[in-house]
Amino acid sequence: MRALILGVTGQDGSYLAEQLLAEGHDVYGMVRRFNAETPARQLFGDLLAQESIERCLRAARPDVVFNLAAVTAPGGAWGTPQPPSLASVTGVGVVRLLDAMLNAAPDARLVHASSSAIYDPQRYGLYGIAKQFAHEAVFGYRARLHCSNAILFSHTSPRQDPRFLARRICSTVARIAAGSSEFLHLGDIHSRRDWGYAPDYMQALRLIADQSHPNDWVIATGRTRSVGDLAAAALKQVGLEWDDVVRVDPNAAPVPHEVHPDSHEGRLAAMRALGWKPETSFDEMVGLLVR
Repeated sequence: MRALILGVTGQDGSYLAEQLLAEGHDVYGMVRRFNAETPARQLFGDLLAQESIERCLRAARPDVVFNLAAVTAPGGAWGTPQPPSLASVTGVGVVRLLDAMLNAAPDARLVHASSSAIYDPQRYGLYGIAKQFAHEAVFGYRARLHCSNAILFSHTSPRQDPRFLARRICSTVARIAAGSSEFLHLGDIHSRRDWGYAPDYMQALRLIADQSHPNDWVIATGRTRSVGDLAAAALKQVGLEWDDVVRVDPNAAPVPHEVHPDSHEGRLAAMRALGWKPETSFDEMVGLLVR
């Protein structure tokens, strides 16, 4: 199989490239600068320029395109500063990719990394709206292209941007365990999310690419845990006590739970149809983050 990965240098793209290469596939990565850190064969391209995407597609001649490229902004609610290219890359960039595939690779399959943010886009501000736009675009082009949405719920790994919540909590706990005098400051510890391990989720994308019919697939563990649960699991890894190192802001605004409609049925459908299930437990994942 010949694969082209957009977003190959990010958390998800790096794991997916390694998995595909280990299976013996030809893997290309679209990058905005050469000498990026990736084992994939690098092709220059940018979701802001459709012509460059088409050049990448013609050079790679992919059987499958994996779109994992996005501009993200942790905590990016409305009214907070946003990266200037967020909407153009994360949202409209997917339409450029779809149009480029129609012109240069109409027989290739597309697996687009959608997000659980589509279920409550206003909560995530511009990022949520851009992800919803991209998701709907993939669905809209399905009459002309073999394109699937992988609706990924929260997933993390040691490669995730340290500004994101799970990484921030675990790295703070690790520093404290190593002798730092700081405290772990938390807001709403009751907010719940479905956290999974990024390499497991990339295995699901690989399986989606093999499906004969395109569809929208929910990829989640099916179990939510609170921010407090995550912090407690991290503390347990290093033998620290909650009251000694955690400071919870009693005036913090409540954070809504991650919206999880039909998560149980969606998860079972993915497991039945794809033969997929997460292999890494929550405690194992937290242990990897802390270490």
